[in-house]
Amino acid sequence: MLNGYFAFGVPLFLILLYLIVEWIRKKSHIQYYLGFILLLIASFLTVFSFQVLQEFWSADTHLELQLGYSPEILWLPLIMGLLLVVLNCWRGIRRIYQFQQERKEHHTG
Repeated sequence: MLNGYFAFGVPLFLILLYLIVEWIRKKSHIQYYLGFILLLIASFLTVFSFQVLQEFWSADTHLELQLGYSPEILWLPLIMGLLLVVLNCWRGIRRIYQFQQERKEHHTG
């Protein structure tokens, strides 16, 4: 799991997938469903990155010399995933609030 191609390839693929779905969401009329898919992708990125970090923390102390990359870089996908999760949760909460406001205006107007 700590192989550089795996530890960084999967997050890179997920970020690329996230960007593609985000682009489709901007061009589409079903933005809210795609927003949920973005939340799922960001959550998977976060969980996967955390699992890689846990694997590093539980590994042998001499493994750091064998990795071929600095272990501090493993924090980058986790931080990006957490930021994307927060962003998508904020979008979802904002959309629920807008929906409630539109519903109030529709019933009172």
